[in-house]
Amino acid sequence: MTTRCRTRLLVAAGLLAAFGGCVTSQISFEKGGVSAADRQRDENACLRVAIGADITRQLLAPYRIDRNAFIECMERRGYTAKRE
Repeated sequence: MTTRCRTRLLVAAGLLAAFGGCVTSQISFEKGGVSAADRQRDENACLRVAIGADITRQLLAPYRIDRNAFIECMERRGYTAKRE
C-alpha cells in the first residue's frame, strides 16, 4: 500500500471516528487473539465497504458511511460488536 493510499485511509478513518460521535451510542469490536494492527486493518477494509466508493480516487471528499454495513462487515470477520 502506498503512502498516499494510507493517508487517504487515515483521513477516512478519522471521518468515521469524528462522525461516530454524532450518534447516541458508540460501538467497539472485540475478537480474541487479534493484534491492534490486525484490528485496524480489518476496520480499514470494512470502512472501504461502508463508504461504498473507491477512496483511492478521492481525498477529503464528503463520504456517506453506512454504519450498518460497517458493523456487518466487522461481524463477518469474526468480531463481536459491543454497544457502549
